[in-house]
Amino acid sequence: MRKFVIVALCSLALFACRQESSPATTGKTTKVIPSDFRNAKVSEVIQPAPQFIDHALLGSDVNADGTVKKDTDKIDAGKPAYLTMYFRESPTGLQASAVLTTIDKHPVKTERRDMNGAKVATFALGDLKPGRYKVVGYWGGNIATEREFEVVGSAKAKRKKG
Repeated sequence: MRKFVIVALCSLALFACRQESSPATTGKTTKVIPSDFRNAKVSEVIQPAPQFIDHALLGSDVNADGTVKKDTDKIDAGKPAYLTMYFRESPTGLQASAVLTTIDKHPVKTERRDMNGAKVATFALGDLKPGRYKVVGYWGGNIATEREFEVVGSAKAKRKKG
């Protein structure tokens, strides 16, 4: 009787542990259909990043109001470089700044100012040695413009001509 109970319990345990067969083992196949989103209807609209700046000018010549006259990416050695940024908005408390580095990211100069409602900011980057530079203009904590430029020529040669 004892053997009969053990065999019955083992059979019951095996029956309880039986796994259901998967589609691959039953001979059925599943077709994989690639997703195509060209005709998908999307309910969420993704807005483009806000535009803080209308335009920016980099150069060495300034107008009477202090803004850059002509945009360039080459500045003659011995002449000061300037960055003018024209903002679309100037909310209360806005600070604008310009961070100047060499092309290999060595800091040269950082200037920050309160805008007080003004929408135009010109930063004097100074007289720079010949080489390549990068200036990043900020609208608050947001990057408004990034410009790479080169100071060309020798400052001594420019002084002798003038």
